[in-house]
Amino acid sequence: MAESEEISASDLTDSQRYWIQYSRQQCLNLPSGSVTGFEWKDYCPKVFRLIQELENISNEYYMMLICSDETLRKVSSSVRAGNMFLLSKDNRFVIRTLRKSEVRVLLEMLPDYYNHLRKFRNTVLNKLYGAHVVKPVGGAKVYFVVVANIFKSDLLMHRCYDLKGSLQGRKVEKMRFREKILHKESDLDFLFYLEPLVRHRLLKQIKYDCAFLEAAGVMDYSLMLGLHVKGSPQGLLDAGRSRSAGSQGSVDSSSSTDSRRMSCDSLSRSELYSHRSSASSFRDSIDMGSELSFGDQWLPNSSNNSSFGEEMSARGVHVPKNGTANISSEGSPKSRECYDVLLYFGIVDFFQNYSVIKRIEHAYKSLQFDRKMIAAVNPKAYSSRFQEFISDIFKADDTPSLPTELTNGTLCLKIGLCAPPTNKI
Repeated sequence: MAESEEISASDLTDSQRYWIQYSRQQCLNLPSGSVTGFEWKDYCPKVFRLIQELENISNEYYMMLICSDETLRKVSSSVRAGNMFLLSKDNRFVIRTLRKSEVRVLLEMLPDYYNHLRKFRNTVLNKLYGAHVVKPVGGAKVYFVVVANIFKSDLLMHRCYDLKGSLQGRKVEKMRFREKILHKESDLDFLFYLEPLVRHRLLKQIKYDCAFLEAAGVMDYSLMLGLHVKGSPQGLLDAGRSRSAGSQGSVDSSSSTDSRRMSCDSLSRSELYSHRSSASSFRDSIDMGSELSFGDQWLPNSSNNSSFGEEMSARGVHVPKNGTANISSEGSPKSRECYDVLLYFGIVDFFQNYSVIKRIEHAYKSLQFDRKMIAAVNPKAYSSRFQEFISDIFKADDTPSLPTELTNGTLCLKIGLCAPPTNKI
């Protein structure tokens, strides 16, 4: 695809309709009473095809996955818009149902979204690959969007979060994604320390992304974040879940975890300082005002194919809650429990504008909570608060040495994910 290819006004109003009818042979394999005919509609097919090409996705392959029998049955049986997450067979795409008003917002921002993707190849915004509507015979229309799966990985996500930056006036019930609970701000008790240059570029990119969403009049988006703890044996996870569900409080892990704790003095000092000095010399050679792709930044085991939010190495620091929806960042991270983690994240659900309903919600909840901290605020205020929140949870890892305790085994016990560690170091 030519990078200079532009989209026309007709591309934004174009749509394609299909009639999908199962053959007699296919009907024999369906459960009794199954719907065998569907009306299918693609919105802006050319624009989404260009976006797919940006990500090296074949449109034929995409349609083969999205138009599968399983997708048609599950999507058409969805009762509540926005309440269904369906993974494609290759684990690359997520199908989510939307309200018609949300589809309208998506299509209005689509040309600017496409240009934003072309300009910022390392955007943190979730990739949108298609917008469709399906109507089974005798049934109602169901609108849905196909997006990139942020958690596409062979690794287990130990914790998953859906973070908006405010809990006041926000419903606290938790959603599920791939059998995992999506925790919210009230459950977040971690800070994530990144190499300073990586953090600088990440926050700069999020600033660009939020400016785009603000200009589009969009609010109510969130950061979906997955956390994988390095060194957590897959075979021990089920045992850990049974412990946490049962007698988690009765497990005495003090003696076993002590043997796993390591001070930075036990590590190779020459290796440590060599590691830090190489990062420092790299930073000194970079013009901080220049544009720099994520793959060019210093990051352990990074490659040119890396992007923000895709298996990003970080230091996860467990911190106490301060009695509110916020986490306390007081005290030195060296004195806290610290773990090597991999992060997967992206900005999702940017389909809600500041509609009349949201304005009424803002007015009503302002009577009960601080109007600046409730979820329903205007796009400018939402963008500013969201960026401040992201800046608070992603810290610069500029400490001269490793923390005094490396307690990956302790973390597994704290969040109920694996069995107590053995005495073997």
